[in-house]
Amino acid sequence: MGLLAIPALGPVVAAGWLVSTAVGAAAGAATGGIVGALTEAGMPKEDAHAYAEGVRRGGTLVSARVAGADRARLDGILNESAVDLRNRTMAWQKTGWQSFDPAAQPYGADEIRRERELYRNL
Repeated sequence: MGLLAIPALGPVVAAGWLVSTAVGAAAGAATGGIVGALTEAGMPKEDAHAYAEGVRRGGTLVSARVAGADRARLDGILNESAVDLRNRTMAWQKTGWQSFDPAAQPYGADEIRRERELYRNL
């Protein structure tokens, strides 16, 4: 695992395929940072923007490539405390958010605390 400093996002914990993809993406702004890394890995652009925004707001992105036989078991483990991306994106959109802005600053500790409080009971 590695800790990457991605512009406009700050530190991101990554491992395996995401490390190599994200390091390459972070090296050049033209590739789009974490959005570019995720879309290059096959994620739809809309989802990549939402995940990047979640990280900017203090969330953690965990990804893994696993054997098909292990997928159901590992999905269950990850989903125990996962954020529902669709619901969170809709909540952000109600406040005017449209897509990840690479020029936006990462949330500070107080902003992260307020953000987590907003969604604590969801």
